[in-house]
Amino acid sequence: MANIKKIVILHFLPLEQYPPVMNMIDYLSVNTSVKITVLTTLPEDRFRLKLYGNTNSNVNIIRTSAINKGKVLRLFHYVQYYLTSFYSLIINKPDTIFYIDTLSSFSGLFYKKWISRKVRLMVHYNEYVTPDEYKHGMKLVNRFHKMELSLYRDFSWISQTNAVRLGKFRKDIGMNDDALDNIFHELPNYPPPHWITEKKVKTDGPHKLVYVGSLGMDTMYVSELIDWINGQKGMFTLDIYAYNVDEKTKAYLSDLKENSLVRFHGGCDYSNLPQVLPSYDIGIVMYKPFSLNTIHAVSNKIMEYLAFGLDVWFSKEMTHSLDYVREDCYPKVLAVDFMDLNHFDTEKAMNKANLKFVPSPYHYNNVYHQFRNHLFTDTN
Repeated sequence: MANIKKIVILHFLPLEQYPPVMNMIDYLSVNTSVKITVLTTLPEDRFRLKLYGNTNSNVNIIRTSAINKGKVLRLFHYVQYYLTSFYSLIINKPDTIFYIDTLSSFSGLFYKKWISRKVRLMVHYNEYVTPDEYKHGMKLVNRFHKMELSLYRDFSWISQTNAVRLGKFRKDIGMNDDALDNIFHELPNYPPPHWITEKKVKTDGPHKLVYVGSLGMDTMYVSELIDWINGQKGMFTLDIYAYNVDEKTKAYLSDLKENSLVRFHGGCDYSNLPQVLPSYDIGIVMYKPFSLNTIHAVSNKIMEYLAFGLDVWFSKEMTHSLDYVREDCYPKVLAVDFMDLNHFDTEKAMNKANLKFVPSPYHYNNVYHQFRNHLFTDTN
């Protein structure tokens, strides 16, 4: 009988807000030699949002209450999550604890330090947080990060989504020595391989733009894009799918409700993207350069749009995403100046004459295997 590896995944935020961890669970769960226990929370809008579930018998997903906005209840829900996850670690006695981002870390750190020094501790950071942001951000996260700093050299795996973020993080925590290279890894956020499909080149009708994800006017070029679309004489339409929209942006979109060129549909579950995205031509990623995290980001959405054969237009300030630009085949990936769209050459951007279709090479089978191999071969 194969040796069963027991892994506990700690993910404080609802899984539905982080598609890569759902993909990771799906990928690992195919291997029956892994028993996976996931500790997470319910989403606040759980009655609108489809809950992620994995039907494999080797996966157990445990959820605590959605985090309430009220101060007292919020504190109770935090304590509930950390106590529940710690209890689960005690019961499961895992070989590996894998947590995502500092907010999820406490139970795993405490277990490693005080209960079992032998357990392998692995972490993936979906965002790059500077030392100053840790210091002046959420006090709880800062306290947990200080615990991380004291234990990092005992970790088995530390990953960021790309090389730039990883390099900055290693410098921040003072672990740049070559002897530690085997601990640090890049783990990009790529979609499932079965999403990758070919899309026929569109030759008529308005070009249909789509945006999926959280939305905010202070952090994204929302008004700039919509103003430009309204000035293009019906050449482009925009459909927006977002669960998380701030009040300022909601008010702005409400004023556009009679605008047939721009439509807001509410949220779109990750599992529904294969039904939604293929009907569009161009996927939009429009972050402003409001933080180093954003500047050095490669959005999940770039890869998801590309998988379904959509062209991708992303903010030129997202400098690490420039590595993914492609114009000599389709679907294209283009860096766009959303502050100067009136000088954007749409004719050139849309022209695919004599271009060959090249499917996206970015799917999670190409990156998650390194995590799986580490899980089975690393001995702490």
